[in-house]
Amino acid sequence: MEWVVVRIARVTGDPRDRASGYLVDTAADVLGVPAGEVAVARDQTGRPRLTGAARGLHASISHGRGVVAVAVSAVTEVGVDVERERALPGEALARRWMTAADADWLTDRPAALHTSAFLWLWTQKEAIGKARGTGLRGGGLRQPLVLPPVWPDPLGSLPLRPVPGSTAGVACGVLSGGLVLAVAGQDRLLHDGAADGIRLITDPREATAP
Repeated sequence: MEWVVVRIARVTGDPRDRASGYLVDTAADVLGVPAGEVAVARDQTGRPRLTGAARGLHASISHGRGVVAVAVSAVTEVGVDVERERALPGEALARRWMTAADADWLTDRPAALHTSAFLWLWTQKEAIGKARGTGLRGGGLRQPLVLPPVWPDPLGSLPLRPVPGSTAGVACGVLSGGLVLAVAGQDRLLHDGAADGIRLITDPREATAP
C-alpha cells in the first residue's frame, strides 16, 4: 500500500454531513471490502478512528468551502488539510502568526502568489498538527517548514519534504480548481523504501452523506 492515499471530492451543503461517510467509502475501497464493514469513531482528541474491517488504518479528514478531503494510511499517523483559495491578507497573517522565515519567504514571492503561498504554509502546519494529534495548539503555526527557493511546484504535484526536527514528512501542492492540499505523516519512511508514496484521487462525483 502507498504511504498515504488521499481522496478529494466536491460537496454541496454542510460538508460535515458527508466527511465521515466519504472516509468510510475510501477506506473500504483501499481494503477492497464492502463499506458496511467499515465504521468511524472519534478518540478523545476528536481524531477520526477507523473501526471494523479498517481497524488499524490511520485516517484524517478535512472539509470546508465546498470540498472534502480524506487521507488513509497503513503505515503512519496521518493528517490532511485542504483550503480553497480566496482573498486573504497573506503577508499580514504570516507576519502575525507564523515564523519570520515563513513571512520572509512569502514576501519574496510575487504579490499575485501571496494568497496561494500563505495557504501553502497554513495547510502544511494544519496537516502536521493533525498527524501529531495536537492540531495547531502549542505553537503549531510556528512549526518550521522546508521553504523551497523556487515555488510554486508544478500544478497538481505533491512533493514530499521532511518536517525539520522530526522524522515526519509533509507534502503540499496547489491543485486545479483553486485548491491547496497538504498531507503529513508522523513517519516519513520513504527513504527506507517502506512505502510507495502518495496516491491522490480527485473524485469526479460528489461526496454523499452516509
